[in-house]
Amino acid sequence: MANSALQGYTWKIPKELHNHLQKTMNAYKGDKNVEGYKRLETLLNEPNVSYEQLKRIKNFFDTHTTAGVKSVNHRKQDTQFILNGGLMMRDWVNKTLSIARDNVGNIKDIKKNSGTAIDNTHIKTHDKDGITTNSVKPHSISDIKIKKESYRDIYNTKEIRMMESLIKIFDKNKELWQTDN
Repeated sequence: MANSALQGYTWKIPKELHNHLQKTMNAYKGDKNVEGYKRLETLLNEPNVSYEQLKRIKNFFDTHTTAGVKSVNHRKQDTQFILNGGLMMRDWVNKTLSIARDNVGNIKDIKKNSGTAIDNTHIKTHDKDGITTNSVKPHSISDIKIKKESYRDIYNTKEIRMMESLIKIFDKNKELWQTDN
């Protein structure tokens, strides 16, 4: 599923993956015009990968003969697969895109549940019988002042509150213990 909210985002290639790609480049002594070699060069020269590049790489792995295979015998891997980073690159691309898409979905859910967005934030803005979905707002939106927080901020706030309540419980228990002794 394409996600327009991720367009323009970039991710830094992890050092371990970059080292793997560099070893692949150093070990390859074949034709430099073969499919995958130019992508390998680009990945090594540019430390960041755009969302669009990740989608193209994912498409390669999804349509390649090893699609759906958990581990591949190195003798059976073809040159294109190896030059595109092999299993390590495939797993990183799938994980990165999955996390990014889940985060967009979580943000949309938070907006929907907080009342700062229309009911269904997962549907693109569109016209229906002359009414656009982006013009529909909850009735009391002007009365609500909500601090915009990221999903991570909300999660951290909950953790902090939980820790504070545990500290209070420990302090009470300590006081009770000291008064008994």
